Amino acid sequence: MSHTRSPDAGASAAGTALPDGLSGLPNGLGWLVADRHLAVRLLTGDRLGVLEPGPVMADLAARLPGEARPLARELTSFAERIMLQAGPARHAELRKAFGGFFDADAVKAVTPFMGSAAEQVVRPFAGAGGGEFMTAVAFPYAVRVGARLVGVTDDDYRRLHKLSQQVALVAYAARLKDPEEAVRAGHAALARVRETLAAARPAAPPGSVLGEWNAGAIGNLCDADIEANAVMLVQASLETVAGMLGNAAVRILGAPGALADPGRLDALLDDALREEPPLKTLERVVREPFTVDGHEFRRGQVVSVRVADANRLDDDPVAGRALFSFGWGAYRCLGARLARIQALELFGALHRAAPDAALAGEEVERVRHIRFAMPRRLRVVCPPPRTDRDGLTRALCEALDEHDADRPLTSLEREVALVVLAERGMAGPEDPRELTTIGEWVTWATSAHG
Repeated sequence: MSHTRSPDAGASAAGTALPDGLSGLPNGLGWLVADRHLAVRLLTGDRLGVLEPGPVMADLAARLPGEARPLARELTSFAERIMLQAGPARHAELRKAFGGFFDADAVKAVTPFMGSAAEQVVRPFAGAGGGEFMTAVAFPYAVRVGARLVGVTDDDYRRLHKLSQQVALVAYAARLKDPEEAVRAGHAALARVRETLAAARPAAPPGSVLGEWNAGAIGNLCDADIEANAVMLVQASLETVAGMLGNAAVRILGAPGALADPGRLDALLDDALREEPPLKTLERVVREPFTVDGHEFRRGQVVSVRVADANRLDDDPVAGRALFSFGWGAYRCLGARLARIQALELFGALHRAAPDAALAGEEVERVRHIRFAMPRRLRVVCPPPRTDRDGLTRALCEALDEHDADRPLTSLEREVALVVLAERGMAGPEDPRELTTIGEWVTWATSAHG
């Protein structure tokens, strides 16, 4: 699919005014959409597709010496198997095969893991009195959940992410002075990706992509299809998720009391997704010519939807309050449900570990990126919980039917103590066996550790 230069950005091909919310992209590349109603009309149905890798890679291969062209063909074959880069029919087939990892039952099954991962990330952050949220919380938590989804270790996930970025850069190799070098580097990265996945696959947990692949339980897809889309999930589950968490933290931790109010927290998460989506734009390509309000969209033109503008509420009965932050139409993100629950689990864990967590009061430093919108640095302070020591002692004694604060507790009683602390918004130790008496539990909970 080749790009067609757009007509004059000020008028349609017929000489009429452009539809509301439509303007030309630079250099005649296509069109920019900044209107919710128009975005719904354009993205609903299959008139728009995605920029498929075949034509781009064919143009690159034509510039390479003969011995490098087989490498480019192998990279092209890999890229064409990725669902986000596939035509509508192939995308639908891949989407159906991977949809089971993101349906309501799958998300429910993985929610306890996300809650545990959130606690593991948040506890040391809260115990240190806070710090830089993006590097200490948002990205590590996104890595941990993304790694579990794919079925690899955290270290392998990070490795796969870096390698996949190197593979993706091959799409831009034609712009470089030495495209052959970029193709060889991308091919070497792809070989390492395959080695990493092959080594991780036998040990991957049930329910993960690699685990189900190893069990032969992912539809009728060939191994190459599953391999390519496992890598795609690594790419899709880091920056966008971490960005969502950072943008939500700015609003939630900047609003006193919101962390303790589930309804308000949920609304602020919606506001962050609506007004500061982690992905700034949705890019689509016109598959076949069509006309909207007298304006012709020609085959090959890019249509770039500004997500924050498309999220602005209007009276459109089709879209209602729906968000474009996870895409729209056939290519809507499979992980939308998972990402939302992931965020709620994180802020729930933060409330339990540091109920008074708040922004440090510094100006939020944001990334400057053409695609992503998120904080680069976000300082958060976590004051020690203000706990009523006597009240907690009474609550533990009543729950355990015990008045001797120095008697050693049984393992079952220690589990009850954990529940009491959780009900009061406090964290217990990772290993409850560390605390043997009611007095020790109270001291833990009222110290910086708690």
